[in-house]
Amino acid sequence: MPYKVLVIEDQFLIAAAAEQAIADLGYEVVGAAASRSHALDYVGKTDIALIDLNLLDGASGLDIARDFARTGTSVVIVTANPTAVPSDTDVAIGVLTKPVDDVSLSRTLKYLVSRIEGRAIRCPRELHLLTGAPTSED
Repeated sequence: MPYKVLVIEDQFLIAAAAEQAIADLGYEVVGAAASRSHALDYVGKTDIALIDLNLLDGASGLDIARDFARTGTSVVIVTANPTAVPSDTDVAIGVLTKPVDDVSLSRTLKYLVSRIEGRAIRCPRELHLLTGAPTSED
């Protein structure tokens, strides 16, 4: 059974491209959300969430990440402004800087799956781990 991935992004073209790339990599895309209220419909229904910081309802990305992290979802923040993410946050594993190409996305998803499965593989250079990130044992 493929892992379930949610894209939380308010720019339609970016979200659609990410969804297609994720599906092409063999993962199940459970949906895309452009705001916190829509994203919360997916809490508990996804294994991995890729979350933009700034959405239709403002800078709600970290709040959304917190909601998903509480349920055990592996969270990565995807943003053009990585310095806006506190390095000691404990609501996401890491940060991917936009624009994200398909190779970086593939490497990041493989890394997240390895964490979910309790395997240790090298973190891709494109994914900047956060110091407060939950460990695979959490």
